[in-house]
Amino acid sequence: MESPQEACSSFPFSHSRLYSIWLRMWQQPNRRSSEMMKQVVIFTCMIALVFPLALAGCCRVEVASLQEELDRALMERNDLQAKLEIAMQTPKQSEVQVMGLTGSLSEFQKQIDAFVSFREELQKREDELAKLRQAALAEAKVAQERMDKLGIQLQSETERVIGLQDDLKKAQSAIVELQDKLVD
Repeated sequence: MESPQEACSSFPFSHSRLYSIWLRMWQQPNRRSSEMMKQVVIFTCMIALVFPLALAGCCRVEVASLQEELDRALMERNDLQAKLEIAMQTPKQSEVQVMGLTGSLSEFQKQIDAFVSFREELQKREDELAKLRQAALAEAKVAQERMDKLGIQLQSETERVIGLQDDLKKAQSAIVELQDKLVD
């Protein structure tokens, strides 16, 4: 199982890659502005879609890791409780050899208490991660809604720019026609 850092670092778009892609898009001087706007919209939508998926993947890896630790701790606790129950059935012996273990009942109880406290700590960590995951998903949802609004606004501005470019072409062609008439 990979760690959350490995899962997040293996995410296909790192900060430097995003920045380099963004710079390449803005540094293309021969592109029409409408093509560039389309690229910006597509790039922005890609980021908005991939970001929540990456967050969810990192949280899942951490939750799975904690679940494995919790399962191991529960198995060890159950084993110790079974050994303690067997030891309790033979109260005349102060030291008991149960399934290959020797020690007093108080030592077994201390081990069980330690595993129970460890299990409770793991449960707290799992609850904290669940809260963090919910908060991340809520932030991602808000970001997605904002990206949608910005996408709509960008689309309308792009259409406006295209309209202005068409008007400019018409005006330029009218100027050319007037110049041709003046030359004649």
